[in-house]
Amino acid sequence: MYALLKPIITFILALMIHLSAHAVDTPDKLNDDPANPIRLFAIFHDDVPAAKRSTTYADHIRPFTAEFENITGRKIQVIFDRNRPPYTNFNYKSEDQSNMFESWKKLAWEYRKLRHERNEFLISSNDRILLITNDFINGGPIFGGVGGIANEPGTAAIASLDFKQAIGHELGHTFNAVHKEGEVLYNGWWCETFMFEPLPLRSNCFVFSEGNRKRIKDYVNSRY
Repeated sequence: MYALLKPIITFILALMIHLSAHAVDTPDKLNDDPANPIRLFAIFHDDVPAAKRSTTYADHIRPFTAEFENITGRKIQVIFDRNRPPYTNFNYKSEDQSNMFESWKKLAWEYRKLRHERNEFLISSNDRILLITNDFINGGPIFGGVGGIANEPGTAAIASLDFKQAIGHELGHTFNAVHKEGEVLYNGWWCETFMFEPLPLRSNCFVFSEGNRKRIKDYVNSRY
């Protein structure tokens, strides 16, 4: 009897090992349909005044989403949130921006998990969690400082409203755009693409350079 059962048992064990290996070795790909919009959870920090919140989409977010959708052909769904501690009162001001950002990344994951568990949104690796702040992380726009930080690439970001291109800049990082591909363009006056380090005398182009356009498109396409 054992001689008859041995090949069957061996087959079942081999099948279990095969299935377990596939469960562990899951490729880092999006599970949703490419036609689905990318979700941007835009979380207002408690220090952002109501007057600034009312203009944030038009002045800071829409320039990025319009450019991104033009580059990739993917839509972005923006979901605003506020008055939701511990996310909206997160202590983002720090001289140690690395440790601070590690804490924000953990909170960003918990935020996605919370909204999933409440059956509001399924978790997707295309989600972007952005904390919108009134102030810089440290320093300021005149004397130098850190106005934002993001995964490069990844899902979490923090951006100040002190610079109009800051949100586009940090979200660009999450889609694999880099500083070295940033450019200054001339269209009657000099303007900076999203990833170029800003100077007060120049204006904002609200577009990505051709190099960063390619990086963003290639990155988004590689996720499927």
